[in-house]
Amino acid sequence: MKTKNTVAKGTFWSAAAFYIIIGFEFLYMASPFAVYFYSVYAPALNFFNNNAILSWLNSFFLPHVVRNTSSTFVNVLVTTGGVLAITGFLAFCIGAFQVYYSKLTKKGVVTGGIYNIVRHPQYASFIICSFGLLILWPRFISAIMFVTMVFAYYLLAKLEERECTAKFGQSYIDYKNKTNMFLPFRIVPFTNLYLPKSKKNKTLVLIATYFAALVIVLATARGLQTISINSLHSTYTNNSVNISIGEMSRESINNIMHIVKSDSEVVYILSEHEYDAMYINYILPTTWFAAEIPMNGVERGRGHASPRNYDPNYFKVIITRVNLRESDAVLVSNLLTNVHNLEAIVEVWVNISEQRVTQILDIPEDIKYEGIPVAIF
Repeated sequence: MKTKNTVAKGTFWSAAAFYIIIGFEFLYMASPFAVYFYSVYAPALNFFNNNAILSWLNSFFLPHVVRNTSSTFVNVLVTTGGVLAITGFLAFCIGAFQVYYSKLTKKGVVTGGIYNIVRHPQYASFIICSFGLLILWPRFISAIMFVTMVFAYYLLAKLEERECTAKFGQSYIDYKNKTNMFLPFRIVPFTNLYLPKSKKNKTLVLIATYFAALVIVLATARGLQTISINSLHSTYTNNSVNISIGEMSRESINNIMHIVKSDSEVVYILSEHEYDAMYINYILPTTWFAAEIPMNGVERGRGHASPRNYDPNYFKVIITRVNLRESDAVLVSNLLTNVHNLEAIVEVWVNISEQRVTQILDIPEDIKYEGIPVAIF
């Protein structure tokens, strides 16, 4: 029979494994392994995406495709995600070294070094690392997993503390009284969560706190999504959203789209689609690549590239048709949060200085993330 400690550790390592896998996305996105990596997620992502009630869980609440936004806060936040992920991982390694060194040398419970700052630095490190990974892979479902993981760490930490108290007695109690659980300072509920003595009431408080934390985190994520969308370098028409992957003024975006929409061949291609079709059009320099957007060149291993020394006169526009999550039409202002999937129509290259389309390319048949829900912006 499994003990409570075994079950808790199973929950802990399951949550940890989930975020470790998420971390690999950041490392693999620009590599040939990206397609395989995303295929691991595909069944779960498609399950949510095909459910009218749960599809929003797949949505990203921070930019994942665009290189920057007009919001300094959003840009700094995305950069901070990488810093937190690396910092948390390094801190975990330091704590793990102390623990295993103590075990090998048979020095007993570890209370010095990083353990003199917090009682559970490895769990705290995982929380920091996971928070960074959540920013790098900012789906709503990941936010739910993050909250769940934090509470799993708390329960596991409490179990381990009871074991240490029984084994080491007053010395551990004194150590616990002078050292916080996860952070060097007290912030309920992330350090010491004070619970009633009754087991039933304690469980109810934990459950209520968990759901309250979910509501707060998801509401915050929703707010960040709104800020992110509003800070995109983009313009809106009556049936489309035009998004620049890099920094670009609205005037330049409108100029590029005017060149594209004035080309007779492009007009003919779009005329083959329903009059009420809605589009998301991605604009980027011809030497840039974004694997989430179906385009030529990605299949050659250049999943993500954004060299700074590009020619500012040459851009490409990927015109994608939107399939909505619901059959009912939505306002174009809400288009980015109601995408079920995108159907790439055509890739158009333009020369701004000459104000003309230079070439029109078919979308390649072998799309890197075909059939897998990926970030929209």
